Amino acid sequence: MIKRLIKHGNSRAIVVDKALLEAAGIAEDALFQVSINPNGGLVIQSIEDNKKDVVKENFEKLNKKYKNLMQRLSDL
Repeated sequence: MIKRLIKHGNSRAIVVDKALLEAAGIAEDALFQVSINPNGGLVIQSIEDNKKDVVKENFEKLNKKYKNLMQRLSDL
């Protein structure tokens, strides 16, 4: 399948059709890892549910630890 990048704010995005996600067995709220292919291009892979939980747990730990700092930065 060929997709075109679309403008999303100051960035670019790839829209993945719901039917494609369903066919691949990927949830709509799935996390993805994006890496650079040494031969050129990007590699996009969904993260397994157990890794998703680890990422979420680590995010919550960091958020708890640095919550005040992030709040002060957002107030600037």
